Amino acid sequence: MAKSKAKKSFPNAVHLTVVSVPRALRFYEEKLGFKLGGQWPEGDKPVYAKMELDGQVVMLGELPSLVEARQMGLDAQELEVVKQDARALARGTVGIGVAVYLQVKDVDRFAAKMKKRRVKLLLPPKTQFYGARECALNDLDGYRLVFYCAAPGKADDAPPADG
Repeated sequence: MAKSKAKKSFPNAVHLTVVSVPRALRFYEEKLGFKLGGQWPEGDKPVYAKMELDGQVVMLGELPSLVEARQMGLDAQELEVVKQDARALARGTVGIGVAVYLQVKDVDRFAAKMKKRRVKLLLPPKTQFYGARECALNDLDGYRLVFYCAAPGKADDAPPADG
């Protein structure tokens, strides 16, 4: 039996609560170059999408209403978490204070691609003291996305920060 050469995903993934999955999905695909790995439900109005970039997964999901959460089969404890999340969302911007680090092969090429696609970078490519070369942007819901690679002369898998 021949072995499949499917790309292996990284073991970690992040889930981001977004205002609109279709809107976020288009941004991640068209502007950032992610590929759609799946969505639910299928069709024009998904409330969840799995986005992939070089084996890394970012899950995008809308916070369900209590009615939708009950229809999805959430129990009392899960419904309480939905209520807490809804209150937190009502108090401010969704993604403030959250930074997600995503590895790319070449940050400078990635930044040039973003400029071409008219995506505004918060921070242009810069080599950090911890050995990573990074650039940063905010997605449409305010999440900070930091794209990084190893700085020239550093290990290929330089971490985005100490530790």
